Amino acid sequence: MDVSEAIQRRVTIRKWKSTPVEKEKILRVLESGRRAPSWGNVQPWRFIVVQDKAKIKELAEIAAGGQPQVSTAPVVVVCCGVAEVFSRKMHRESLKQLIEAGVMDWPEEFLDNVVLESEQFAPYIRGKEVMTIKAGEQIMISVAYMSLEAVNQGLGSCWVGAISPKEASKALNLPDSMFVHDLFVLGYPDEDPKPRPRKESDKVIFWEKYN
Repeated sequence: MDVSEAIQRRVTIRKWKSTPVEKEKILRVLESGRRAPSWGNVQPWRFIVVQDKAKIKELAEIAAGGQPQVSTAPVVVVCCGVAEVFSRKMHRESLKQLIEAGVMDWPEEFLDNVVLESEQFAPYIRGKEVMTIKAGEQIMISVAYMSLEAVNQGLGSCWVGAISPKEASKALNLPDSMFVHDLFVLGYPDEDPKPRPRKESDKVIFWEKYN
């Protein structure tokens, strides 16, 4: 299946068959998330795969308000982030990896005195809130990639953003250095919903200037 077909076929699924999802398919979906673009190569995402039914129900009740697409899902991926990847030290390490891999040819003086001293390129300068926002942006890219690979694997998925991150964090006993961004649920679809309508292209696409 090519990417364009996966994009056209992707729909949000909220009803699941009881069929277990093969580990190989779960890993392929997660690998697509791991390969998502990451500004500065910081890769802030951390994925916690939950298949235990009791834990899934707990997450659904205390963190997702009892949403049935979560409580009945065979697989719940708790998508977490680490804002600290945008600290000067960790961001520098990630950029150094790009330099060492030959992706960039920046001299270290430029890295230290220009890139890491710029509010545009170094979120740590603007504080923890901005670091968290930037980490969240990258997590959402990884979720988009995973949703398309789920289609490719014959699976359905649902991005669940209406959650209590603090309660999810408590349920999983996560360290303070991590935050829960959203839930990504997977399974074999037990419904065939129609695609949701989208705005016409001329309402959202503009050339050269906004009309």
